[in-house]
Amino acid sequence: MKINTIEDLQSLIDNEVEESTNLEYKSSFAIENKKWKEELAKDVSAMANANGGTVIYGIREKEVSKGHSIASELLPIPYTEMSKDRLSQLLSSNIQPVIDNVEITVISKDENSGFFVVQIPQSNTAHQNRLNHLYYKRRNAVVEEMEDYEIRDVMNRSKHPIIELEFELHKTVTTTIEKPLKIAVMYDHREDKYSTETKYVLKYRLVNKGRVYAKYINFFIHVPLILNPNKEKEPENVDRIKKCLVISGDNTIRDITAINGLSKEYGQARYDPILPGITGCWESFELNFNDVDEATTIPPIWYSVLADNAPERKAIVEWSDIKVIEKTKTITRDLNNTVFNQMLFNQ
Repeated sequence: MKINTIEDLQSLIDNEVEESTNLEYKSSFAIENKKWKEELAKDVSAMANANGGTVIYGIREKEVSKGHSIASELLPIPYTEMSKDRLSQLLSSNIQPVIDNVEITVISKDENSGFFVVQIPQSNTAHQNRLNHLYYKRRNAVVEEMEDYEIRDVMNRSKHPIIELEFELHKTVTTTIEKPLKIAVMYDHREDKYSTETKYVLKYRLVNKGRVYAKYINFFIHVPLILNPNKEKEPENVDRIKKCLVISGDNTIRDITAINGLSKEYGQARYDPILPGITGCWESFELNFNDVDEATTIPPIWYSVLADNAPERKAIVEWSDIKVIEKTKTITRDLNNTVFNQMLFNQ
């Protein structure tokens, strides 16, 4: 999530964006509280120990139900209270080890006040609050002390591959123009027929965000059943209890061993390791959004990944976080064109 302008902040309020595992609102730094530095280190280290995320200082949250809060009001913070350099120094001195690659963005309201957006990456080790010597982790919208096994699991991130899935939603709108068969050119005034079809394809690929290469990978993507592209027949890969389609895969490939004319021969399937920082090939499957009013009303995607001896990784992906790529194309079918007619109808 990139927050760079006042408009970006205001959109969080207008859209009633809820706090989550990777998003937290703070109305101020609460420097009147004797333990405000401890709270600052706690909130930031908890993000790094979980999945990373964003803490925004200068937005008041409003509880809409138990455990659920949304952005409600912009409250710019005086620069006499905090500066970018001071905030960076506070994080470095009160969290151990220091969290690498933390990004602090200051969005000015005016020359005297503004908002502080802290982008925190997921870390490959566990970070401790130096002021109370505790480890924290963010769960949903709550910060809690970490159990011993959780601390050891986070510290092992640098020993195991970190495999995640990236998604893109491709929306293609196709307009088909059918020209009528002309019987008598002089007197035939029939108009062209237009039809529009919208096709959605969800693309996904594996990404190794860790420091260790992954040799064996299996993954499972859970997509809401309402998006099933085949409404007439229920596919076999359905979890009826959770009401979702389950798309499974791995990192196996088959090499071409011979080419005979237009046909190809393939060898046995083998695992293709994914090196740190490398992505796998895009895969895809079609979705049906015809019965959906808005994407925001659809339950999110969630997936799980098993890679080598690493603990199972699970993640929830909101539709608003998936990049949408829109394309348009036009097909003309002319019944009078005997040369290209067959080719056009075979598209």
